[in-house]
Amino acid sequence: MLGAELKVSSRRKVLNIIAWVLGISTLVTLLSIASCAYFDYRTRKEALARAKMSHSERMGGEAAGATVDARGVCSLVSNVEVGEALGTTVSSTNKGALTCQYTSSVGRSLTVEVTPQGGSFALQISAMAMKAATKGQSAVRQILGIGDEAYAGRKGSTLMFRKGNTVVTLNVHTEGNSFQAATVVARKIATRLQ
Repeated sequence: MLGAELKVSSRRKVLNIIAWVLGISTLVTLLSIASCAYFDYRTRKEALARAKMSHSERMGGEAAGATVDARGVCSLVSNVEVGEALGTTVSSTNKGALTCQYTSSVGRSLTVEVTPQGGSFALQISAMAMKAATKGQSAVRQILGIGDEAYAGRKGSTLMFRKGNTVVTLNVHTEGNSFQAATVVARKIATRLQ
């Protein structure tokens, strides 16, 4: 009689364990299905939003970077303003499609590069690349008060910020406090971007 009760008790334990395993695996399966459905929903929603954008917006054309493209990157900050930030006089300006390089006769320079699309994602990727390039030695720090979000490199010679969907990167080559020079110029540019 005692042996029969032990067999029944053992069978109940085994059945309980099987029920728990089936319950947990069913829950995991349902969560997997739900996450796949949510991912599909988000993907379709993003595709629909992209389809609604005009071709020029998707390609980074006039609508996406109207502020920068219409006036040019070099119009965002003047030679005099950059010279004051660098502590010298800017002697030349090299204009590119989405870049502008200010150079002084004493070898100090500041380069402004504008990416009219990509927003927060592009800024985060750039910050991660900067951190990886310097092997993560406190390479990137967040800066408050410039655009919507901003980051600077460890020594401050590179400063990146985002305003809306536009990402601006400044590279400063000067002796002295390059972080201060980058910050002054970045604040001026951020106020001028729409």
